[in-house]
Amino acid sequence: MIEQANVAELLFSLFNTIADPVMVIGEDGTYLEVFGGNERSLYDDGKPMKGQKIYSFMPKPFADFYMEKVHQTLQTQSLNIFDYQLDTEQVILPELAGPGGVQWFETRMYPLKNEIKGQRAVIALIINITERRLLQRQLQELSYEDPLTGLYNRRYFLERVRFHLHGAGSAHIMICDIDDFKAINDCWGHLCGDAVLNEFAQVLIDAMQGRQNISRFGGDEFVIALTGLDDRQAYEKGEELRRRTESHIFTYQKQVVSVRISVGIAKLDSVDWDRSELIEEADIALYEAKKAGKNQVRIFGGI
Repeated sequence: MIEQANVAELLFSLFNTIADPVMVIGEDGTYLEVFGGNERSLYDDGKPMKGQKIYSFMPKPFADFYMEKVHQTLQTQSLNIFDYQLDTEQVILPELAGPGGVQWFETRMYPLKNEIKGQRAVIALIINITERRLLQRQLQELSYEDPLTGLYNRRYFLERVRFHLHGAGSAHIMICDIDDFKAINDCWGHLCGDAVLNEFAQVLIDAMQGRQNISRFGGDEFVIALTGLDDRQAYEKGEELRRRTESHIFTYQKQVVSVRISVGIAKLDSVDWDRSELIEEADIALYEAKKAGKNQVRIFGGI
């Protein structure tokens, strides 16, 4: 039968061999014990934290956040799981030998039944989840990205445009599509059509100075959210895009392909943010541009 002292020694050795750090933290913020954390590709050496209070080596905003979690765990007497970002280069340690920079961590914190060194305490398992977070972000970006043009897709626009428009003050929705796009496909083939869409996406990015508020809605239709402009400025932005497209030389297999667009624009007021028909009026303006002869810009209700 293993004696109690030997069990304690075995547990101590076991804790110190694990890759992830395990901390015992007192309710006053003192790191009473520090075990493990030996994987230098994921963690700095936290052993020097032992006996130190969190405010002596962590930035105050982070220390405040973490101590709130400690007190919350002690109060609820239950498992507390949370994650957070930490700029590891702001942590004051004798040596920074870990991955460096901003990392994502998950803490699994549990209250201890008995006092440690005269005070209530929690035990906290720290897990570096940076790689997991990056993968999740990449998967999310892929789900929001149009594979042909690299722009955001219809799903992104419908889910996120309200978030971007809230608090913007004023906003316009611009819809544009390529005039007679079917004729381009019929004449030159679908590979040419794809090349035109891809090149037009770049014209759009250049005209809008970034891709953040641009989405490919489907087929040859693109939607742009414009903020901070009045009706005249929004109209001029549409005209700028139309002229850029008209003057741009689209080529496919060394042949010049004529590309023109029609543009419809509608203003949104704050009461419109949550309407399901978010782009309906811009779509009507686009139809008016087509009806007027194409290669036109129309704003719903006029300027």
